[in-house]
Amino acid sequence: MAAAMADVKRDFGRDAVILRSRCVRKGALLGLLGGKWFWEIQAAPAGDAPVAFPGRYVPSEAEPESPAAVEARREVAQHFETHLPTSPTRMAVQMEEIREMVRTLLSRGPGGGTETLPAPLAAAAGLLAAQDVSEAIAVELIAELRRSAENQPELDEQRVQNRLTDLIADRLPTAPGHEIAKTAGPRVISLIGPTGVGKTTTIAKLAANLKLREGKSVGLITIDTYRIAAVDQLRTYAQIIQVPLRPVLTAGELHQAIREMSDCDVVLIDTAGRSHKNELRLNELRRFLAAAEADEVHLVVSASSSARVGQAALRHFAPLGANRIIITKLDEAETFGIILNIAAATDATVSYVTTGQDVPDDIAPAEARRLARCIVKGSWDAS
Repeated sequence: MAAAMADVKRDFGRDAVILRSRCVRKGALLGLLGGKWFWEIQAAPAGDAPVAFPGRYVPSEAEPESPAAVEARREVAQHFETHLPTSPTRMAVQMEEIREMVRTLLSRGPGGGTETLPAPLAAAAGLLAAQDVSEAIAVELIAELRRSAENQPELDEQRVQNRLTDLIADRLPTAPGHEIAKTAGPRVISLIGPTGVGKTTTIAKLAANLKLREGKSVGLITIDTYRIAAVDQLRTYAQIIQVPLRPVLTAGELHQAIREMSDCDVVLIDTAGRSHKNELRLNELRRFLAAAEADEVHLVVSASSSARVGQAALRHFAPLGANRIIITKLDEAETFGIILNIAAATDATVSYVTTGQDVPDDIAPAEARRLARCIVKGSWDAS
């Protein structure tokens, strides 16, 4: 393995991207008997397309699943963890290739012809690709921009960006957050979503703003009893803003806790983060939500998540009755197309955005135009 890695560095440079390695046997009878073992490495010079690199002989007659083979693979994994170059990973290279392909497709005329777009429209196409806006949405937006430009005697990039901002804002349905406190009786609001998106911090921000800034009576309930730290964190917030907190273990306890808080204006329910791959936990959450009979179910999605993770969260959590979307961690996001992609894939409206960890600050009702500017400018601060 060390000899093969030395050859990779010699031929491709120290910044070579290691794409894959495996131990293979060549020359074996029927693939089972005899033969010799080789290390096969797939590598590429930084920024280039993947290239197959020939294997090096490994003087071992061990079977693939023998202890020696297992130990060899363990050593390879450790070697990679220690010596992998800091150049872009395979995924990063592929994403850049996809973005470039989308830019090329979008720069063509209607129907995929060879006619290119005017420079300002081509720049807008590149902007959408760079922000990870889905290809289907980007194509529609560029087509709308092109129709808008037909009667324009002269196009400039700023005018195109302004129009693009308008078009994106039209595709971002928002529900002003302050409306949740105007309904009579206890307004029951649940927050759901995958792990690590900031549900507990977000619910603390909502509770603090409703209590301290809007003067509403608030009750807190948490079913996130899997993590003791989460209960303690929410209990600390509840003590600071002086609102009652009830941890519950079952759907029946949840229903009873809501009844006991019937004198509150708003009851906020914090749920445990669930992996979208864990159907058992998702079904358990479905039972809790049925018992809560929530007026609003906010799906919390992190803006710093990948497009694939965001779509997976939407696919698995939206059927649980989500009718609002909260976008968190805008301050940590590198791209912002996920906002538009998620809004386009659901009938739920965007209710809030969060931009940091400070409670009760760093949360604001969603505004379609500001979110649109965020996507166009590529920065929340610039919006």
